[in-house]
Amino acid sequence: MLVDDIRTERLVLRSTREEWGGLCVDFWLDGEINKYLSDPPREKAGEKYLHFAEGIERDPSWYPFVAFHQETGAFAGTCSAVPQQGDCWDLGYCIHKSFWRQGYGTEMVRGLIAWGRHMGAHAFTIDAAQENAASVALAKKLGFRVEREGSFRKSGTDIIYPNYIFRLDVL
Repeated sequence: MLVDDIRTERLVLRSTREEWGGLCVDFWLDGEINKYLSDPPREKAGEKYLHFAEGIERDPSWYPFVAFHQETGAFAGTCSAVPQQGDCWDLGYCIHKSFWRQGYGTEMVRGLIAWGRHMGAHAFTIDAAQENAASVALAKKLGFRVEREGSFRKSGTDIIYPNYIFRLDVL
Protein backbone atom coordinates (compact mmCIF):
# COMPACT_ATOMS: atom_id res chain seq x y z
CA MET A 1 0.00 0.00 0.00
CA LEU A 2 1.30 3.45 -0.84
CA VAL A 3 1.97 5.77 2.09
CA ASP A 4 3.93 8.97 2.62
CA ASP A 5 7.72 8.73 2.69
CA ILE A 6 9.38 7.97 6.01
CA ARG A 7 12.46 10.13 6.59
CA THR A 8 15.24 9.27 9.00
CA GLU A 9 18.52 11.08 9.56
CA ARG A 10 20.14 9.68 6.39
CA LEU A 11 17.46 7.63 4.64
CA VAL A 12 14.15 8.05 2.93
CA LEU A 13 11.88 4.99 2.94
CA ARG A 14 9.53 5.08 -0.03
CA SER A 15 6.55 2.81 -0.62
CA THR A 16 7.59 0.10 -3.04
CA ARG A 17 6.44 0.76 -6.59
CA GLU A 18 5.76 -1.95 -9.16
CA GLU A 19 8.56 -0.52 -11.33
CA TRP A 20 11.08 -1.22 -8.53
CA GLY A 21 10.25 -4.94 -8.44
CA GLY A 22 13.27 -5.94 -10.52
CA LEU A 23 15.60 -3.89 -8.31
CA CYS A 24 14.26 -5.58 -5.18
CA VAL A 25 14.34 -9.11 -6.58
CA ASP A 26 17.87 -8.73 -7.93
CA PHE A 27 18.95 -7.42 -4.52
CA TRP A 28 17.25 -10.20 -2.53
CA LEU A 29 18.70 -12.89 -4.79
CA ASP A 30 22.30 -11.75 -4.33
CA GLY A 31 24.05 -14.75 -2.74
CA GLU A 32 25.51 -12.81 0.20
CA ILE A 33 22.37 -10.74 0.89
CA ASN A 34 20.16 -13.82 0.51
CA LYS A 35 22.02 -16.05 2.97
CA TYR A 36 19.70 -15.64 5.98
CA LEU A 37 16.50 -14.76 4.14
CA SER A 38 13.69 -17.27 3.76
CA ASP A 39 13.68 -16.26 0.09
CA PRO A 40 14.85 -18.87 -2.41
CA PRO A 41 18.29 -18.86 -3.97
CA ARG A 42 18.37 -17.30 -7.46
CA GLU A 43 18.17 -20.64 -9.29
CA LYS A 44 15.01 -21.63 -7.35
CA ALA A 45 13.10 -18.35 -7.70
CA GLY A 46 9.79 -18.96 -9.48
CA GLU A 47 7.69 -16.64 -11.61
CA LYS A 48 5.50 -15.54 -8.70
CA TYR A 49 8.58 -14.52 -6.70
CA LEU A 50 10.20 -12.78 -9.67
CA HIS A 51 7.03 -10.74 -10.22
CA PHE A 52 6.14 -10.10 -6.56
CA ALA A 53 5.63 -6.37 -7.17
CA GLU A 54 2.73 -6.73 -9.60
CA GLY A 55 -0.16 -4.89 -7.94
CA ILE A 56 1.93 -4.04 -4.85
CA GLU A 57 0.80 -0.42 -4.82
CA ARG A 58 -2.78 -1.54 -4.14
CA ASP A 59 -2.05 -4.35 -1.65
CA PRO A 60 -3.48 -3.31 1.76
CA SER A 61 -2.00 -6.28 3.67
CA TRP A 62 1.48 -4.82 4.24
CA TYR A 63 3.72 -1.78 3.90
CA PRO A 64 6.79 -2.57 1.78
CA PHE A 65 9.47 0.12 1.39
CA VAL A 66 12.59 0.75 -0.66
CA ALA A 67 15.26 2.75 1.15
CA PHE A 68 17.39 5.40 -0.52
CA HIS A 69 20.19 7.52 0.89
CA GLN A 70 18.76 11.03 1.27
CA GLU A 71 21.90 12.83 0.15
CA THR A 72 23.09 10.65 -2.75
CA GLY A 73 19.89 8.86 -3.80
CA ALA A 74 21.76 5.54 -3.66
CA PHE A 75 19.68 2.38 -3.13
CA ALA A 76 20.25 1.37 0.51
CA GLY A 77 17.94 -1.62 0.94
CA THR A 78 14.38 -2.69 1.58
CA CYS A 79 12.13 -3.03 4.60
CA SER A 80 8.53 -3.71 5.46
CA ALA A 81 5.92 -3.56 8.17
CA VAL A 82 3.20 -6.21 8.23
CA PRO A 83 0.29 -5.66 10.62
CA GLN A 84 -0.52 -8.82 12.56
CA GLN A 85 -3.39 -9.50 14.92
CA GLY A 86 -4.19 -6.61 17.21
CA ASP A 87 -1.70 -3.80 17.29
CA CYS A 88 1.47 -5.86 16.68
CA TRP A 89 3.44 -5.39 13.46
CA ASP A 90 6.13 -7.67 12.07
CA LEU A 91 9.17 -5.83 10.69
CA GLY A 92 11.56 -7.01 8.01
CA TYR A 93 14.66 -5.33 6.65
CA CYS A 94 17.55 -5.97 4.31
CA ILE A 95 20.50 -3.60 3.91
CA HIS A 96 22.59 -3.23 0.75
CA LYS A 97 26.16 -4.48 1.28
CA SER A 98 27.64 -1.02 0.66
CA PHE A 99 25.72 0.22 3.74
CA TRP A 100 26.59 -2.63 6.14
CA ARG A 101 28.13 -1.89 9.55
CA GLN A 102 27.36 1.84 9.42
CA GLY A 103 24.16 1.96 11.47
CA TYR A 104 21.77 2.07 8.52
CA GLY A 105 19.87 -1.05 9.60
CA THR A 106 19.31 0.40 13.06
CA GLU A 107 18.22 3.71 11.54
CA MET A 108 15.85 1.94 9.14
CA VAL A 109 14.17 -0.11 11.86
CA ARG A 110 13.91 2.90 14.19
CA GLY A 111 12.15 4.75 11.37
CA LEU A 112 9.69 1.87 10.90
CA ILE A 113 8.99 1.75 14.64
CA ALA A 114 8.37 5.50 14.89
CA TRP A 115 6.08 5.41 11.86
CA GLY A 116 4.30 2.28 13.10
CA ARG A 117 3.63 3.90 16.46
CA HIS A 118 2.16 6.89 14.66
CA MET A 119 -0.06 4.46 12.73
CA GLY A 120 -1.26 2.81 15.98
CA ALA A 121 1.09 -0.13 16.50
CA HIS A 122 2.04 -0.88 20.10
CA ALA A 123 4.28 -3.89 19.57
CA PHE A 124 6.73 -5.05 16.93
CA THR A 125 8.34 -8.37 16.08
CA ILE A 126 11.49 -9.25 14.15
CA ASP A 127 12.28 -12.76 12.91
CA ALA A 128 16.02 -13.45 12.64
CA ALA A 129 18.12 -16.53 12.01
CA GLN A 130 20.03 -17.26 15.21
CA GLU A 131 23.35 -17.31 13.34
CA ASN A 132 22.68 -13.93 11.71
CA ALA A 133 24.80 -12.04 14.24
CA ALA A 134 24.17 -8.61 12.71
CA SER A 135 20.39 -8.94 12.79
CA VAL A 136 20.37 -10.43 16.29
CA ALA A 137 22.59 -7.57 17.53
CA LEU A 138 20.36 -4.97 15.85
CA ALA A 139 17.23 -6.32 17.53
CA LYS A 140 18.89 -6.39 20.95
CA LYS A 141 20.34 -2.90 20.47
CA LEU A 142 16.83 -1.54 19.87
CA GLY A 143 15.46 -3.19 23.01
CA PHE A 144 13.75 -6.20 21.43
CA ARG A 145 13.67 -9.35 23.57
CA VAL A 146 13.48 -12.95 22.46
CA GLU A 147 9.81 -13.93 22.69
CA ARG A 148 10.32 -17.44 21.35
CA GLU A 149 12.59 -19.66 19.31
CA GLY A 150 11.73 -21.71 16.30
CA SER A 151 13.06 -22.40 12.84
CA PHE A 152 12.35 -21.63 9.20
CA ARG A 153 13.14 -23.32 5.92
CA LYS A 154 14.82 -21.38 3.14
CA SER A 155 12.38 -21.57 0.24
CA GLY A 156 13.31 -24.06 -2.46
CA THR A 157 16.00 -25.73 -0.33
CA ASP A 158 16.50 -28.18 2.52
CA ILE A 159 18.25 -25.49 4.59
CA ILE A 160 16.64 -24.98 7.99
CA TYR A 161 17.69 -22.08 10.18
CA PRO A 162 16.99 -21.96 13.91
CA ASN A 163 15.53 -18.52 14.54
CA TYR A 164 14.52 -16.04 17.19
CA ILE A 165 11.25 -14.14 17.17
CA PHE A 166 12.05 -10.87 18.89
CA ARG A 167 9.38 -8.58 20.34
CA LEU A 168 9.33 -4.95 21.40
CA ASP A 169 6.35 -3.46 23.26
CA VAL A 170 6.07 0.32 22.97
CA LEU A 171 2.90 1.15 24.93
